[in-house]
Amino acid sequence: MVCPKCGSRDIVLLPTNEYVCKKCGYKWPMPQPDYMWIETEVKKAKLFEKFIDAPVENCEELLAQLLKELDEKNAKLLAAKILMQRAERRKLTATELKKLYEDDERCLQ
Repeated sequence: MVCPKCGSRDIVLLPTNEYVCKKCGYKWPMPQPDYMWIETEVKKAKLFEKFIDAPVENCEELLAQLLKELDEKNAKLLAAKILMQRAERRKLTATELKKLYEDDERCLQ
């Protein structure tokens, strides 16, 4: 930790959750952690459970459902996870599996 004003490393933390530079006396608040990622992970886990056995077979349809709840990046990652889990459960042949992965890959790009 360095002072944003003078660059000194001689810093103390006050009981008020503020940092104070011993050299120049500058005070600044302690940054608050962002817990939004936890909410997103919980939401993704719930959606995974909801859609892993759902009758939605089409990649585009699954992605459309997930985009209602998640941002595009997380929706695509979760859709890929769900589709791969479903494919593994079905015990498909190598040819069927390859075709399924290619279709899903096109959808998720």
